[in-house]
Amino acid sequence: MLGGLDSSAPPQNDNPTKSSIVLARIFTITLLLANAVNAQQDDWLSYYPSVSRLQGKLTKVSKYGKPSYGDNPDKDEKVEVAILILPTPIRIRARSTSSVNNESVTNVSFVQLIFPSEVDGNYSKYLDKDIVVAGTLVRGRTGEHFTDVVMTVKAVNPTGKPM
Repeated sequence: MLGGLDSSAPPQNDNPTKSSIVLARIFTITLLLANAVNAQQDDWLSYYPSVSRLQGKLTKVSKYGKPSYGDNPDKDEKVEVAILILPTPIRIRARSTSSVNNESVTNVSFVQLIFPSEVDGNYSKYLDKDIVVAGTLVRGRTGEHFTDVVMTVKAVNPTGKPM
């Protein structure tokens, strides 16, 4: 040892090693992905008249309809209801000027889809597929609404195709 320096120690290298560069890149990618997920979760959708886009898997469920929506199953009609199962829950911000859509809702994983009459019979080709729909959202409020949030569909396209 000369003057307090250990001559057997390897020389210090001020250049970063390949492994530290790889670690820094992994850390950066992790932060970017975390921010992207947080941004998606932080987004609020709006009720009618705003148009929203949703992506999910379309399914059909049977429910009791008129006249008593399940209170008298022997006399109630059975209806098929289109439901979009969302991969990530959404939230919709209240409209203070609305008497119906004046309540924010969070953690929504299922949305009933109401198709326009010209599409109503044709939506079955999308069943059990991931699709993208565009339309207006309202708070489920009538006997014919089977989820907390209902979308009146304006356009439907399978995932991956441009809207």
